[in-house]
Amino acid sequence: MADFTQNHKIRQTPVCVGTNLRFHPMLYELIRSIVQKVLQDKILMGLVIVGVLALFVGGLSLGDDKGKKAVKAVDSPEQQQSAQSPQLPQSASGGGGNVAPNLASDFVKWWLNGAMDYSQSTAQQSHNEAMAWMTPDAARSFQNSFWSPEIANAVTSGQLVAAFQPTGVQAEAINPDGSVVVGVAGTVIVQSNGQPSVQQFGADFLVRQDKDGLRVAGLYSKAAPLTGQPVY
Repeated sequence: MADFTQNHKIRQTPVCVGTNLRFHPMLYELIRSIVQKVLQDKILMGLVIVGVLALFVGGLSLGDDKGKKAVKAVDSPEQQQSAQSPQLPQSASGGGGNVAPNLASDFVKWWLNGAMDYSQSTAQQSHNEAMAWMTPDAARSFQNSFWSPEIANAVTSGQLVAAFQPTGVQAEAINPDGSVVVGVAGTVIVQSNGQPSVQQFGADFLVRQDKDGLRVAGLYSKAAPLTGQPVY
């Protein structure tokens, strides 16, 4: 007897391995024909590959944009601060009115950086800028005591070397007109002709607010004028 399977061609329905699901024969033939067509048609295969790459690249771009937004938020100008040389205290250039004691003290601390600069290379410019923050009368008084032509020539020529070290800057009184008296104490180390000396510094500065901002409007020196002579 002839083998039954040889005389009769049996079409077997494909079965998914590991599952109990069966594909319909027509669906299987449709999928197979599509895959074969894609593999045989290079142009169609290229379009499929391009589509898959486009989806992949689009997902990466979306994630990259989110990352850039996050970095941009972190690096916003409000969060970036640059280190600078002594800055003018906030509100020191505002309009008229009463002066807050702490603002007056901060202003004098800032102002002293130029007013008491006795470095050979920067003293002249620093004093010019410092006296621009004083009223004319106060500037003349300060110049007579701490930046006379003799002192200026000795410093700029290198004959006199001095360094100021403040030990206390604080508001001491508030006047009825809103101005504030700020007391300053410190030491000045002076070296002239190779002989170093230490001179005590003490002064009261009157801080007033005018239409152009804070100004040193007066001073009262409690120490002898700065000289290049040794003090024993």
